Amino acid sequence: MPGSSPGLPFALRVSIRLAPNLERMVKVMGFMQKQVTHKQSWIQVETTCGTEFIDAVSLGLNLRDSQTETHPLTDKEREQAISALSDYCEGTIQEWETIQGYGARLSAPGYLDCTEWSVFYTPEEAEQYLDEMYGDDEEDADESEEA
Repeated sequence: MPGSSPGLPFALRVSIRLAPNLERMVKVMGFMQKQVTHKQSWIQVETTCGTEFIDAVSLGLNLRDSQTETHPLTDKEREQAISALSDYCEGTIQEWETIQGYGARLSAPGYLDCTEWSVFYTPEEAEQYLDEMYGDDEEDADESEEA
């Protein structure tokens, strides 16, 4: 499974949705910059639209996981958590858990455009994902000039 490592207790699923015209900006304009965070807390949210990763540190979110065996959420706690997460997710929230990892995305400095976060176990996996998913625009430009 993409973004997962063997032997770890859970698998991370990658969900990338580009903002309108963002793919074109990445390929044509080439000013998107790679961003990889330090290891931090993320909330992995499963929705009817797929898996999303929310930066728990920047947003100050400290939520209990939706599926716990020892201390299940009450209906009120579940509603409060869904309310806190809903501004940052598309689709209906089904479940969530707090994970640790390295976030990776592309961002356009000075603009509001960026890709969705994807989260990985190591910074090397995050960098590799960005290289595989988006490539190196300068390298692509060099290759086309040589042809």
